[in-house]
Amino acid sequence: MLLVFFTTNHGEKKLYFVLETKGSTLQEDLRPTEGAKIRCGKAHFAALGEKAQFMPIDDFSDFMHEI
Repeated sequence: MLLVFFTTNHGEKKLYFVLETKGSTLQEDLRPTEGAKIRCGKAHFAALGEKAQFMPIDDFSDFMHEI
């Protein structure tokens, strides 16, 4: 799973979670298409000018601990 969150540049604080099961938190274990989707997501938030953080999470309990 992947956790994403950011704060806007307009002074508003927003928190978004995007979770997707990939089966592994290691980049080298991902299929090429899975890695491409993650890179695309990072490029999307960068194009919006947002400071997004991406953290590999391998199960829901880890996700709940992070938030």
